Amino acid sequence: MRKISAKKIMRSFLAFLLAAALFAGHAEGTAKSAKYIFLFIGDGMGTAQRNAAEVYLAGMREAQGDVAPREAQLTMNLLPVQGFIRTDSLSGVTDSAAAGTALAAGRKTQNGAVAMNPKSGENFVSIAQTARRMGMKTGIVTSSFLQDATPAVFYGHAKKRTEHYALGIQLIDSGYEYFAGGGFRNPKGRDKKSADLYGIAASKGYAVIRDLGKPPAAEKVIAVHPKASNGYMPWVIDERGGPSLADLVDYGIERLDGHDGFFMMVEGAKIDLACHAHDAASAVRETIAFDEAVGRAVKFMERRPEPTLIVVTGDHETGGMTLGSLEEMKNTVYDTLSFQQGSYSVFERRTASQKGEKMTDGVNAAKKFFGPWIIVTPDIEKAFKLSAMDTKKRKTAAANYDKLYSAYDPFTIACMASSNSYCGITWTTFSHTGKHVPVSAAGIQAELFAGEYENTGICDRILSAMDGGEETKRGGR
Repeated sequence: MRKISAKKIMRSFLAFLLAAALFAGHAEGTAKSAKYIFLFIGDGMGTAQRNAAEVYLAGMREAQGDVAPREAQLTMNLLPVQGFIRTDSLSGVTDSAAAGTALAAGRKTQNGAVAMNPKSGENFVSIAQTARRMGMKTGIVTSSFLQDATPAVFYGHAKKRTEHYALGIQLIDSGYEYFAGGGFRNPKGRDKKSADLYGIAASKGYAVIRDLGKPPAAEKVIAVHPKASNGYMPWVIDERGGPSLADLVDYGIERLDGHDGFFMMVEGAKIDLACHAHDAASAVRETIAFDEAVGRAVKFMERRPEPTLIVVTGDHETGGMTLGSLEEMKNTVYDTLSFQQGSYSVFERRTASQKGEKMTDGVNAAKKFFGPWIIVTPDIEKAFKLSAMDTKKRKTAAANYDKLYSAYDPFTIACMASSNSYCGITWTTFSHTGKHVPVSAAGIQAELFAGEYENTGICDRILSAMDGGEETKRGGR
């Protein structure tokens, strides 16, 4: 009997869901409106990040004895509608605040500004705020802290994304039914003298929980990961246990589901952090965890195909990630990246604690952490010597220091560069790039998201889907 690949089965099923939704709308003689809306944003996630995760999964499944094609291992890449968005902000190459503003409110702004024009003072209205005005429940989920740029653009406004305490107050005042992630950063302000944000939230009807197994009676919930550090959920590669991003999505669905519908934004924030540091192993794990969260929305759509819309995209690409010959190297990618014992931050802390050690000991430790392919090269030797120096002296000891290592530990960066190149992964920058990023969609009005357009078009198209496919005032860019 001829085997049908899992890829073809999933693609056919999702295509069926989309067709069913479209048929239902036409059968009634009018376009259907999206009632349950998921917007997934992979921070820093471009095409290469998706591809690397797929290659990793293919290698993993082959190592486990499964016959797995290289392509379409990720749920997001199986969604039936695909497109691309341009990501530039008014400042040029975007940051997350400006990119998030474009996605959330359909307006371009300058880097650092949260859902507003910092020159005129005009505040922009986000999709989440519009959904709430329409009577829909609203949820914001992130693996970062709740006042970070991407979640903040959906509920707040600020001239500078670093106004964390003020954004925390706006979060509470938004009244959204569900927030989840790493919790508040600096809940008492940077000076630790302000009223505690968690206390203010509780006084305004929010239940702050750290255990998803004990559902509160409160209408509004702030779910904080029990192992969050400085407002971030743990790295997937480091974590053993604890709720995942997908678990937070499931819990949000339970909290928000109802007759009036809901809007939920879900951010995979640490893809970006991993790519800034050129940590391919962590980036792949974070991308896969993000995709698992997308899968939970797809399961929900199985129950509610007609009124559900799922949109997946990135806010920008980070790192200029590039992959080599993928088909030939999928086993190497998996073998190399799966060997890594933790995130770059774990090895950085190890390096910092071993001042004065011999290079042979440092390289042996790197072999145990990253893999036996780490060997002494001029680059490794140079980086090891720099890491042994006082941080204030490093930049004067090496030409192009910032270009080579940015703000990271030199020895850690050099080891990851060696490990990444061993499996065909290279990087061009420690910053964001101006690359287009992919868009994937499924469900009612998903066809609106095909093609290439500005990042502001995500907001326009979601608003159009909420309105039954009608043109928005901004013309559906």
